[in-house]
Amino acid sequence: MSRIRSSKNSFLILRLGFLAGSIYILLLIVDLELVFSHLMEMPFYTLAVLILLNLFRSWLHGLRWQLLNPDLSEQLNMWQYFRLIMIAHSFNLIMPGALGGDLARTGMTLKKVKKKRAENVVAILADRLVGLISILFLGSTAFLITTDIPDRTVFYSFFAVIYLAIAVIFIILTNSSLHKLLSKHLHRLGRVGTWFNQAIIVWSNALKYFCNNSRKVALSLLLCLPIHGLSFFSAYLLARSLSIQISFFDISLIISLMWLVTAIPITISGAGVRELSLIYLFSIYGVAAEPATALSLYIYIISLLIGLFGLFFIIDWGKIFQPQLS
Repeated sequence: MSRIRSSKNSFLILRLGFLAGSIYILLLIVDLELVFSHLMEMPFYTLAVLILLNLFRSWLHGLRWQLLNPDLSEQLNMWQYFRLIMIAHSFNLIMPGALGGDLARTGMTLKKVKKKRAENVVAILADRLVGLISILFLGSTAFLITTDIPDRTVFYSFFAVIYLAIAVIFIILTNSSLHKLLSKHLHRLGRVGTWFNQAIIVWSNALKYFCNNSRKVALSLLLCLPIHGLSFFSAYLLARSLSIQISFFDISLIISLMWLVTAIPITISGAGVRELSLIYLFSIYGVAAEPATALSLYIYIISLLIGLFGLFFIIDWGKIFQPQLS
């Protein structure tokens, strides 16, 4: 236990150090007064429209999660999927990276369902994998379509690293021979090995379910188009409002890479990492650090407002109003 606590403390100190370092770098390279002047230029109605679009994205995300759930007992209805997604947004504000909300919705899902709990956890993992793979694919497509990139070398290197990592993860998760080999040796680890063996069995059964229900998987992948497309459109609208003159596909490329970077649990809510990644990526197009930082802050402001709104979903309003509607 002491080792686990010291390890957690070390990671916390490392993350806080990285956050402090990111803020320090931002203060060195960014004119804050100019950033705030950019922020004040944004019309209120633009922000309101983007919040509504992001609420719709959350509903679509809940639908994608439902499609990927191997648990067919319908313990969670569409309202619950949407509700848990909204609450996860709130936890994303206080937890490292974009994966903090996944941990939160895992805990809430396990509290909600009474049977097939492992299958419901698998659904969250599958939903995250589909989301990451699809945003990588859409970012790559935008990269191939756009012709305005001054220097493509950086993007080739970045995509090579990400695709290699995804390929390794995909092989680990789908290779049945590797699963059998692991199961053969894990029993030596005692209780921990037994737990991992059970997890492998559950995941293997889920893979069979996904293969037998390829239509649902295909629909979940198709849903990624409007889910990520609305994210790209929101960023494009913000960029235009900040007088950042680059194409929709360039914005899509940059935002997809930003989401992949902030998915890594380095700092709370991706703070600092998000800003520095956008400053660097926009600098390739000759965009100054200040409008890039303003765009990043607006993306965070929208996430913050959605997350705060998500707090209202901690109360299960569907359960409260259901008796009145019936």
